[in-house]
Amino acid sequence: NIRGISSTTAASSAQPQSSSAQAPPPRDTRLAGRRRFCKVVGICAASPPWETMGKKENDSAATATTVDSPISAGVDGTQSATGITTDVASSDSLRAILDPNSSGGGSDTEWFNVTLDGRTLRTPLGHPLTVPSSALAMAIATEWDAQDPTIIPAQMPLTTMVCTAIDQISAQPQFYRDNILRYLKNDTTCYLTDPQEDRVLYRKQMKAWEELHEWAQEHIGKGKHAPARAVGNDEGLIMSRARKSKPGAGLPHPDVLVEEAEAWVNSLDAWRLIAMQAVTVEAKSFLVGMAVVRGCDLDHRIDEAISSPPYVEAGEEAVEASRVEEEFNIEQWGLVEGGHDYDRLNCSINIHSATFLVATLNN
Repeated sequence: NIRGISSTTAASSAQPQSSSAQAPPPRDTRLAGRRRFCKVVGICAASPPWETMGKKENDSAATATTVDSPISAGVDGTQSATGITTDVASSDSLRAILDPNSSGGGSDTEWFNVTLDGRTLRTPLGHPLTVPSSALAMAIATEWDAQDPTIIPAQMPLTTMVCTAIDQISAQPQFYRDNILRYLKNDTTCYLTDPQEDRVLYRKQMKAWEELHEWAQEHIGKGKHAPARAVGNDEGLIMSRARKSKPGAGLPHPDVLVEEAEAWVNSLDAWRLIAMQAVTVEAKSFLVGMAVVRGCDLDHRIDEAISSPPYVEAGEEAVEASRVEEEFNIEQWGLVEGGHDYDRLNCSINIHSATFLVATLNN
């Protein structure tokens, strides 16, 4: 527990120092396998994150009221080539990206912290783990309360998403927007097998993706412009190659569709952006990610003048749409234990967690 760790540290520092004293070993920041270090997990009301992020606290006061995250930030105080940053945006920028109701002034948003033994949990970069929904805070607290006797990070997907939103997306949202939009050019659902080569797989793809493409045409194609689709390997290679009229490689989607997709992604707050990132990367499909986020976002559905997304609070259908070809191969050749089963599980966890995260913003 926390008191035990502190006592051990104090006791070791009180021991007599030899003439050849050595520096204390670095703190082990690895999370996996650590024993549970708290007894009571809860939530409490909190101040908006832009009022506390990046502000220095007195060390003794911070120790008494907060708990450093045992998750390593993945950096050593320098910027990382992997895109991880230690920067903190300005207060106005933080409010614009973190407040899900910023367009309406943010007055309706209530914020909550997760607490361990009454002390506020922090993110890997040391920011308070503050979320804009009591339901989301309770779900994260439940993840932590389930860690017994040891901590297993893979069982805390919401904690991972929220920490990424607070530490990384708030500081560099454009990095994540660009990464998400990159999947639109080579969206998995836009590459169909040649029906003359495999009619069964082609029918499965059309059944899973046809409604998705029709919705995308109406939603971001203004009812006239459908996503580009390539049928067969040869057509896929020809259509996706780079050319003078299209500098970047990828499918030649209509300009209107691409512009509308960019505008929608740019409108997302950090919480919806991390959910979009999780689903898009897992499904290798921008269109699936967009349908999932829109489908479980009640506020957006109320204002939707067009048809509802194909995955309205239906994470299982989104998982199936993300794994059409994988499941077809399993049917044909069998399941590899320790491989296919883990892929199924990870896909389901990530997509359902993203669905739940966005749904809690309506709380």
